[in-house]
Amino acid sequence: MDLRLRTIEHFFKSPDVDPLSDWFEVYSLTSGIEFVVDEIGDEPRVSHVDLTIHLPPVAITEGLEGRVRVGIDKYCDAHLRAVEQRAREDRSRGWLMMAFSVVAVFVLIWSSQQLTGTGESLLSVAAEGLSIAAWVLLWHPLQELVFDRWDHRLDRRALRTLRDRSRVRIKPIEADATI
Repeated sequence: MDLRLRTIEHFFKSPDVDPLSDWFEVYSLTSGIEFVVDEIGDEPRVSHVDLTIHLPPVAITEGLEGRVRVGIDKYCDAHLRAVEQRAREDRSRGWLMMAFSVVAVFVLIWSSQQLTGTGESLLSVAAEGLSIAAWVLLWHPLQELVFDRWDHRLDRRALRTLRDRSRVRIKPIEADATI
């Protein structure tokens, strides 16, 4: 993966780059590191990342690659902690919501069945609405307990790949080269 940045700060912070500027790239809407993590997250088969950051020669200082490596490790560790915290919160809230939803489903389905036997069309419509509402109530807990869990797993994998299985190189932008 190659990134052409004006300063190394744009790797860790979102740049303020005008789309009409020669510095604007597809990854200019976010920080370089967020772009890399998103790209890794979108490709589950990625097991190693070769990252080359192209900078103007005046922006390259002694030991920059090492400092960027340390920054990547800190970034990934902080975001892994945040993912773990969100996962714990989702599980905790998900189980509470599931308990409430199961009780609500039984109450709404029972109410729906009571209205269905009356024979009046308006009450039959209300009964159908209660039945649908009962099953819709289950969606959010399932989202928290099942689908968000998958997202957290992908986030963890992308961050660990960048932290543990990546190589970073800093190269100067050639005067007449386009990257």
